[in-house]
Amino acid sequence: AGDKLPVVVYIYGGGSTIGSSGMALYGGEDVAKRGAGFVNFNYRLGILGYMSHPELTAESPNHASGNYAGLDQVAALKWIQANIDKFGGDPSKVIISGQSAGAGAVSTLQASPLAKGLFRGVVAMSGGVWGQGGDNTPKLVDTEKTGVLVQTTLKAANLEAMRNVPADRLLALQEDCQLGCTNGNIRVGSTVVDGWFMPDTPAKIFAAGKQSDVPVIAGFANDESRNDLSSAKTVADYNAAAERLYKDKAPEFLRLYPAKTDAEANLMGRAAAREGMVGKGARNWAVAQAKWGKAPVYIYDLVRVHPFNPAALPADRPDQVGAYHTSDVPYWFGTQDALNMWRPTRNWTPDDRRLSADMTASLITFANTGDPATARIAWPAWSPSKEALVELDVPAVRVAPMPTARWTFHVANAPAPSTQTAARNTRD
Repeated sequence: AGDKLPVVVYIYGGGSTIGSSGMALYGGEDVAKRGAGFVNFNYRLGILGYMSHPELTAESPNHASGNYAGLDQVAALKWIQANIDKFGGDPSKVIISGQSAGAGAVSTLQASPLAKGLFRGVVAMSGGVWGQGGDNTPKLVDTEKTGVLVQTTLKAANLEAMRNVPADRLLALQEDCQLGCTNGNIRVGSTVVDGWFMPDTPAKIFAAGKQSDVPVIAGFANDESRNDLSSAKTVADYNAAAERLYKDKAPEFLRLYPAKTDAEANLMGRAAAREGMVGKGARNWAVAQAKWGKAPVYIYDLVRVHPFNPAALPADRPDQVGAYHTSDVPYWFGTQDALNMWRPTRNWTPDDRRLSADMTASLITFANTGDPATARIAWPAWSPSKEALVELDVPAVRVAPMPTARWTFHVANAPAPSTQTAARNTRD
C-alpha cells in the first residue's frame, strides 16, 4: 500500500555484441531497498540484434531492418508501462539508464519516435551517440551491405538459407569483435537510420524538435579514455604525441594543455584524453539539449579510483588502472560487493560506501522528480553560460567549472587515430 515508487531501468553494455542483465554488478537489490523499483532485461546483440539485409527490409511492413535491439528495448519499456504498477511502481516516473553500449542505447531511445512517452529521464554512463556530434549514425543502404557480407561469408543463397544457419555459426562470425575485429570476423552492432525506429540521425531529430525532451544525466569515468597522450611518460613523449595526433593544431593544443614536467605531461595527457573522447560526447549532448530542447542536462565525472587489493592489480601497469570504464556502475547501484564475489579485488572504505549511497539516492531522486539534487549532492544543471561538472569523489563530491576552451577545441579538432585503446577496462 502507499504511494507508487519511481522506477530505474538499466540497459547493459558490452560493445553491442556481448552482455547480460544477469550480472551481479547490475543487480537492483540496493536500489530497491532505498526506495525505487528496478528493472533490467536482455536484448538481442550483434548479428541477431543489429543486422540489416535487403531481404529483411523488403519483408518488413515498415521497410526497415537492423534495429532489433532497439525494438527489444522499446518492447520492454512498453511492458513496464503496462505492468509496473502491479509491482508497486509508478509508470509516470520511469527513467532509463545504461552504460557504454547501454548509454548508446538510451541516447538512441531518446531520439526514437517509438520510445516517446515511455520514460521521463535518461542516465547515460560513458557513452551515447554524441561523441561525433550525433550525426554519424549509418544509413540503411550501407548497413544492408554488411548484411550481404554476412550472407556471403556464410555461403548462404538467400535469407531463408541464412535462417537455417545454426546460431553458434552466426555468433562465431563476430567473435573477438567487441573492441575491433580480428581474423576477418564481422562486427555488427550499430543502430541504423532505418526510417522507422530511427527516422534520421539523432542530431537531425533533435534539430527538428522531435526527440523526447526529458532531463538527462550524462557522465564518464575519469580515466576510461586512453590514447597516446595519456600514455606519455615524459614531456618529450607528450609533445610528440600532440604533434602526431593534432598535426598543425598541435601548438594550439599545447597552449590549452601545457606541460613542463613529466608529472604535468601525465596530468594533462589524461585530461586531454578524457575531455576529447567520452567527455566530449557528454558535453555535445548537453549542447544539443540546450539548443533544441528545454529539459536540463547534468554532467558528471567519476573521479574516485577503486581501492584495489594490491594483489588484484595488473602486474604490468598497476599505476594505470585509474577510474576505468564501468567503474561508476557499482557506485550507482550499490553493487560494490559483486566485485568481491569470487575473490577479494577491492578494499572498499566507509567513504566508498557513502559515495555509493549518495549516488543511488541521486538516481532515485532523479527518477522521482527529474532533478538529481539531494541534501548530500548538489547537482547544478549544465548551461552554456555556466558549464558545471559534478566530480564524484571521496571524501566529498565537488562541483567544478568545465574548461570550456579545451572542450570546444575537441569539438572542432578530432585527433588522428591513436595506437592506444580508447576505453580500457579491468577484468575482475
